[in-house]
Amino acid sequence: MSNQQQAHKKIGFSDCMGLAIGQIIGSGIMVLTGIVIGMTGHGTPYAFILGALLAISVSVPFIILTSVIPSSGASYNYVKKMLGDKAGLVYIGMFALSQVMIATFAKGFAGYFCSIFQGFNESVVAMAALVLCTGVNLVGLQTSAKVQKCMVTLLLVSLFLFITFGLPKVEWSSLALASDNVMPNGVKSFLTGITLLNFACGGAKKIAENGDDIENPSKTIPTVIILSTSIVAVFYALIGIVAAGVLPVDQVAFQNLTLVAKTIFPTWLYLFFVFGGAMFALLTTLNGTLSWVTRGVQEATKDGWFPAAWAKENKNGVPYYILGFYFVMGALPIVTGMDMSLISSMGVGTDILTEFMVLVACWVLPKRLPEAYKQSRFYLPEGQLHGVLGVIGVLMLGTSYVNLSDLTVPAAIACGVFIVCLLVYMQFRYKYVAERKQ
Repeated sequence: MSNQQQAHKKIGFSDCMGLAIGQIIGSGIMVLTGIVIGMTGHGTPYAFILGALLAISVSVPFIILTSVIPSSGASYNYVKKMLGDKAGLVYIGMFALSQVMIATFAKGFAGYFCSIFQGFNESVVAMAALVLCTGVNLVGLQTSAKVQKCMVTLLLVSLFLFITFGLPKVEWSSLALASDNVMPNGVKSFLTGITLLNFACGGAKKIAENGDDIENPSKTIPTVIILSTSIVAVFYALIGIVAAGVLPVDQVAFQNLTLVAKTIFPTWLYLFFVFGGAMFALLTTLNGTLSWVTRGVQEATKDGWFPAAWAKENKNGVPYYILGFYFVMGALPIVTGMDMSLISSMGVGTDILTEFMVLVACWVLPKRLPEAYKQSRFYLPEGQLHGVLGVIGVLMLGTSYVNLSDLTVPAAIACGVFIVCLLVYMQFRYKYVAERKQ
């Protein structure tokens, strides 16, 4: 860690909770809910519950690893230390590809904004949101965390009001546990809905990427992951009931939550919900993502995988070149008009593959760092650990396949070309990285 980084004030438990909850509540509830209703109909609340349970399950490797070796750029460092330098680059490349999801946060915000101010262009508004949150994060993590806590407070109030006003208007008979009701479009569509909602519930573990900037990280990070995900899971299940149970499914399928909100709220509360709930949900996720997304590439740059200038920080400790790279990653789908469902499938599918690499890193943890692992609060005998991770690994690979199988042929080819280029670059650059370590 550089002296500049050591001088930064670290963030505590409440700041971490604000960042984590803001990271979770965003495109998932405000953008993906309508998509999942279109896939699962009245099965949406059940898909939310299963998605949250899946999100907590796939967070287990992060919880164990952060309790043993917390660090900035956590996931990259875990893969590198446990599986080797080349695996670390493969991880960071796949991770970068998954961040096309940044565009969904900005585009989702624009969709809600333009539902109120209909004279604005959605692409322009989406770019403005991306520019705004990038600017906030250039000021530093402390400022980002403070902004996040304010937005999260209004966000939770808005969602609580949505639940309170919506539940009395739910047609409860529509939520009957029958296969044609819960899975109207078949098992595959239901499973696809669960995998999308797993992503929607799974943002808390990303707080681990700021490990060096968090007080008592080996205790704070695992607690924040579990607690924030559990809190949001309750909100999500209740919101899913309202979203799928107030209006007929054919009216709300593939739509955002404004249709239901107009039905359950008086006008002034509807406006508060759109501003304080929908817009802030998407802004908190966008803001939260940009607060940690740079860390892995910064660590890989320090290892020599990328030009040294990439890791250069401004006076607030922000690696602005890398932040600019992710700004471009978010801007490209907006400028090119990529479909939201395609962005979601590509982003979620590749993101889960990176999480699987973290799981493999956790698998070998008892062999690589036996003494440190035994001191973990989440210590399990090696056989039990492998049994748990084996089940989680099957779930991860299955959910990744479900999403990537929905890619269009051009998108699949683009992903394939990206991976080939990544592997070629790895072979070309590895000699330099290895020489630096000698």
